[in-house]
Amino acid sequence: MRPHDRQVAGLSCAEVMVDLSAYLDGELSPERAGQLEAHVRDCQACAQFGAGFSQLIARVRERLTQPDPVPTDVATRLKARLDASRGV
Repeated sequence: MRPHDRQVAGLSCAEVMVDLSAYLDGELSPERAGQLEAHVRDCQACAQFGAGFSQLIARVRERLTQPDPVPTDVATRLKARLDASRGV
């Protein structure tokens, strides 16, 4: 156990860190998820880290669903080609 590792609700802080990603992905068993939730409820350090990590993961997931913008020069050339093919 690391110096600042606490044992809360049957889990150490290190165990929570290992399982946090799986928890956010819904991959833990209900029992393990309950243990992790109980630990985080009573451990301020893990609660703070978990909240920040959860927000980061949400932003990454949101970004992954957005297409990359098309560069202006490419969009201009595509539009010109489309216009030309339509006789505009």
